[in-house]
Amino acid sequence: MRGGLAWLDRECVERCGKSFIEATEADRKALLDEIAYPAKAKARPELGPGVAFFNSFRDLTASGFWSSKMGVEDLKFMGNTFNPGWNGAPPEVLKKLGLSQE
Repeated sequence: MRGGLAWLDRECVERCGKSFIEATEADRKALLDEIAYPAKAKARPELGPGVAFFNSFRDLTASGFWSSKMGVEDLKFMGNTFNPGWNGAPPEVLKKLGLSQE
């Protein structure tokens, strides 16, 4: 994470002479837009470290949110609940796997 944040700072300094936090909102947004879309950034290999950082950070942020109390409530996740309509695996699946319900 620290390496990715350092990359953002260095890139902003090269582009606009200011660190990421000191750059304008428009400059920060422009840089993030360039690294947020891997397929689009593929044409510019020099953005590779920034793309890798952004993807990792985005994944960690999403994982953190969706596994938090607020995220689980937002998903309306009910956990493992009993399904009274479950009659087991279909016979064709059991046959294919070489299993039986006995």
